[in-house]
Amino acid sequence: CGCGDAMKVRKLCECALLIAMAILFQLIEASIPLPYVIPGFKLGLANCVAMIALYRYDNRTMTFVNLMRVVLAALMRGTLFQISFWLSFAGAICASLAMWFTKRFTPCTIYGTGMAGSSAHVIAQVAVIMLLYEQWRMIAVLPLLLVTGIPTGIAIAWIAALVLKRLPMKEG
Repeated sequence: CGCGDAMKVRKLCECALLIAMAILFQLIEASIPLPYVIPGFKLGLANCVAMIALYRYDNRTMTFVNLMRVVLAALMRGTLFQISFWLSFAGAICASLAMWFTKRFTPCTIYGTGMAGSSAHVIAQVAVIMLLYEQWRMIAVLPLLLVTGIPTGIAIAWIAALVLKRLPMKEG
């Protein structure tokens, strides 16, 4: 029982808090009525928490936080394995992969990572709608969703950067 065990417990507690915050943001966002000028447009508030997990810890932690958020929020809303679950699941997986890739293999800052995650999330969700509903015309909405996703990705990255600056340094 040494310092390593205390660090594992601290990370576990921080991950639990990140998951709880991500669930809360997803549930709040789901209850915010947005004008339906653009079908499927969301702010992506929970992705802010995912970015904090990525930059504070690593890709595995971010992916774990994202997947737990999707599954637990779906359980709380009673939508597990419904279309909204699959949209969220696909978006979270693709956004996690895009953010990891961008952070790891490109010189992009957190803002580029946010844009990549937002764009991947949108592409994944449009692809799921097209496959499940055979609505091939949904591809027409993709450019508009990408254009709106870029500023929201930057805004979410900005919020994540502010939070990361204010968090105490990670020990170990």
